[in-house]
Amino acid sequence: MSGASKRSRKEARRRKRKAAQNARWIPQTEFDELAEEVEVALTLEWFDQQLVERGWRFDEESSDDDALLWFYPPSSTEPLDDEAGEDDGGEAGDAEDTEAAPVTTILVTAEDDAEIAHVVFAGTLDDYQFDLRGLFDHIDVIEAYRAGDPLPTFD
Repeated sequence: MSGASKRSRKEARRRKRKAAQNARWIPQTEFDELAEEVEVALTLEWFDQQLVERGWRFDEESSDDDALLWFYPPSSTEPLDDEAGEDDGGEAGDAEDTEAAPVTTILVTAEDDAEIAHVVFAGTLDDYQFDLRGLFDHIDVIEAYRAGDPLPTFD
């Protein structure tokens, strides 16, 4: 076998490997976007786990691609169905914009890049905002609130 044909086969294999490498390569901007989305997903998974372990319920009916909602059943101003986590009138997040929240609710939105937790206390319309991790500095106060109590203050 001649050295030239051996060399050409070797070069062909190298070009094939290089082409396969290039096919798997992701441009840096796309890679950065994917990495950010994975980070957000992991943070939201952690956030959900922390809330659910404390007795909060994820509201599947009211949550969508733009907003995720959790509610705290002990704070409800109305009886909740234990199985579905709903009252007979609908989901926890069903109240119209002008109605007070029937249950303390936490909302995380895509509009805020999933970085802010909005808390609306049962029986109110007020929106308290915390960063996701910072919310847990105040979670005991949030969970202790019941409709009709003086609204908590946060530093």
